[in-house]
Amino acid sequence: MTDSDEGLRASYSQLTTHRLCRQRWNYSHRRRLEHWDPSDPPLHRDFGSWWHALRAADAIERGRALGTLRSVPETLGTVDEAMDLPGTTSPHDVVVAANMWWAARPQDIQDMWVDALGEPLPERLTNLYARWIDEYADDRAHEEPLAVEVRWQRDLPPVTRPDGVRTGYGTLVGYVDELYRDRKRGLIVVRDHKSSKALAPTTAADDMMDSQLQLYAWGMGPQVAEWGLGPIRAVAYDRARSVAPQPPRLTQSGRLAVRDGQPSVNGTDLQTYLHWAAGPDGEGVYFPGAKKDGSAGGYYTAEPNIVEKLSSPAARSIWFQRTLVPLNVNLIKAHLVAAVDSMLDIHETIARVERTGAASRSLTSACRFCDYVKLCRDEMVGGTDGAYDLSDYLLRERPRNGVEGRRQQVVPVTR
Repeated sequence: MTDSDEGLRASYSQLTTHRLCRQRWNYSHRRRLEHWDPSDPPLHRDFGSWWHALRAADAIERGRALGTLRSVPETLGTVDEAMDLPGTTSPHDVVVAANMWWAARPQDIQDMWVDALGEPLPERLTNLYARWIDEYADDRAHEEPLAVEVRWQRDLPPVTRPDGVRTGYGTLVGYVDELYRDRKRGLIVVRDHKSSKALAPTTAADDMMDSQLQLYAWGMGPQVAEWGLGPIRAVAYDRARSVAPQPPRLTQSGRLAVRDGQPSVNGTDLQTYLHWAAGPDGEGVYFPGAKKDGSAGGYYTAEPNIVEKLSSPAARSIWFQRTLVPLNVNLIKAHLVAAVDSMLDIHETIARVERTGAASRSLTSACRFCDYVKLCRDEMVGGTDGAYDLSDYLLRERPRNGVEGRRQQVVPVTR
């Protein structure tokens, strides 16, 4: 960061953090502090990092085979404790690296991962990837990956200050997970990869938050034009559930049991259900029956109505979701207006931090859920020039790795 108008760069995440609380932005983006508790690792975030690497490797492998790639990263990042992988890494190589990283985790940390995801990390990555390929096999046949984890930057539109001077106020920067051509629809699309422990039906608020990808498409526009690929026409989110499906349970009488107040089949998918219902010998799942002599026992086999239910789009959307939205000029304008205003506010915050050592605080009920609340409180009381041990606050300075600063390799067109 710099306090000059020309040199100020900010990502979308910086803008949104600054809108929540200026001091939180100061901790996160200027002082580069993050929550860190070795006994409670951010499992779902770290899984998302591995999933991003796996998806990037998949897109690069397909793009190389098709000869369509224009830009790839020199390395693929995973998690803080793992080394970056070469940009030529295959999906198999990512799983191998995850397996090596997993083997080095203490048993108690591995147990936490299994409790959170339902499977060890390598198995969860492998199984999710196989299900993802199966879910989108038809789409993949019509896709041409063009760029992977590509960095973009674009100057914000200039604004007229109250004194009548028209000037720029900074540059937006960001990374696009994937740029691809949809041959079936004749579209060039910016796509974002996400994993979440649960996927819910989208709401109007979700649509508004998702619309940030429209801003990323705007940011990528000039670069894509330089490649001679034509304009970006749409944006897409690709979401996958990180938590593994679990097989149902049976009662003694051979009926599907209830789990947490819901039929236990609600926590499974079609493949898991069919594999479970076949039983170890292909004859079904044995149940002893409610009678003591076992005369009411038997074998449970797959029920057609359950198979039909789990085959429905609604049931599959619990595990995978995709959106494809045309580019909308009005949405982009709304984000640009907000970005310019936030960039102006960041200029003010930088000036205040440089004068006083701290930014203004929002001081709302959201403070209760802020990672920096204890440090923030102590610095309010004792001043910013005191001696504070970050480990006492479960904080650390964020490592400089991952996609931040990653170099891009422009790939010659081969066809």
